[in-house]
Amino acid sequence: MVPERRTAVKYLIEKYQNKVLSCLLGEDGRAVEFHADKPQDGLKLGDIVIGRVEKVAENVGACFVEVAKGVKGYLPFDEMQDPAYTRKGPSKRVQQGDELLVQVSREAYGVKGMSLTCRLSLNGRYLVLEKCGTGLGISKKIGEERRKYLKENLFDDAVFDRLDQMLNRCGIVVRTNAESAPDDRVLRELDELASAMQHILLTAPYRPMYTVMFRQPDRWLKRLDSLREDRIEQILTDDRELFDALNAYLPPDMEEKLRFYQDDMISMHNVFSLTRELGSALTKKVNMKSGANLVIEQTEALVSIDVNSAHSVKVRDKEKATLKVNLEAASEVARQIRLRNLSGMILVDFINMDDEEDYGVLMQKLRMATASDPMRVKVVDRTALGLVEMTRRKVEVPLSFAMRDSSDKIF
Repeated sequence: MVPERRTAVKYLIEKYQNKVLSCLLGEDGRAVEFHADKPQDGLKLGDIVIGRVEKVAENVGACFVEVAKGVKGYLPFDEMQDPAYTRKGPSKRVQQGDELLVQVSREAYGVKGMSLTCRLSLNGRYLVLEKCGTGLGISKKIGEERRKYLKENLFDDAVFDRLDQMLNRCGIVVRTNAESAPDDRVLRELDELASAMQHILLTAPYRPMYTVMFRQPDRWLKRLDSLREDRIEQILTDDRELFDALNAYLPPDMEEKLRFYQDDMISMHNVFSLTRELGSALTKKVNMKSGANLVIEQTEALVSIDVNSAHSVKVRDKEKATLKVNLEAASEVARQIRLRNLSGMILVDFINMDDEEDYGVLMQKLRMATASDPMRVKVVDRTALGLVEMTRRKVEVPLSFAMRDSSDKIF
């Protein structure tokens, strides 16, 4: 299956209200992704901290860990594989008062608290080093020839033997950006990640609880590691402070794409119509070229997307016209999910069709359209009621939530 690809040609970063607003533009000039990041003083996604077990809840298969004074996180037993204790009580099982290394796997938002894991990992631009992982995993978006080369030449047994000596046991995940990266740069990053992980594990037993052993860069910076170098034309910002931070963070091959936008006549925000793009990413109704539309509803439990024909389907050759609208909707659904950073369970109500073969074509289209999403998206199946069920990995909060201020109003 060949995924649909939108070549992202510009990445815009600016200060907007009290946030850092990031926008990824596709080759058609339309927004592909939006992110709004508030300055954070507390723990954020990926941070590693020494927490204290406050309560063990056997009935829900988890424990609650205090990671800062008055701040608790939810740690499922399934995420406690080979935990790194810094203080341990007499019981071999986890118990109240134990201190251990945990990593933030999902930030708190709404009524949902922070989620934690003991499966520590460090992310680089080309690799992810997993403390509790095993063997080698390679992004499916890397070509078969390169995958074979990485398995047979770059990450051989000697590499894993050396890592086992340093970290006892760990795994490596090769990210998509490694596809065209020089071998020496990839291996150098592996050494840096392994040394950083070793330092965390060796020094943590001598640190008090609540110590943050590893702090991620600001999220708007860290997100740059996921950009495909060969598909980015420019990285633009009109803020000198952001420009300096970007210049210090970006690798040499990306620095040359960084530009400082400066025009006294018109702002970068207005040049790229970001108010309009942002507004369309926050509205409930999305119009399509055919005249049909999507209605997107977010709830605590799931996201529902309804495809409305809005009289765009004529009586003549109705089946063919309906399939055409549904195929357009499939592409737009994939775009809106990524644009709005929707996640969890997603139900899509396409326009009803009589032909099962048409549904097969539609499902294939939807899988292709979601394949280019950097987050893991799974198109599950049609339910008995004819709804298409999807899931998308839940890591960051949805855009609509990120854009709210303290009074819960959306800008």
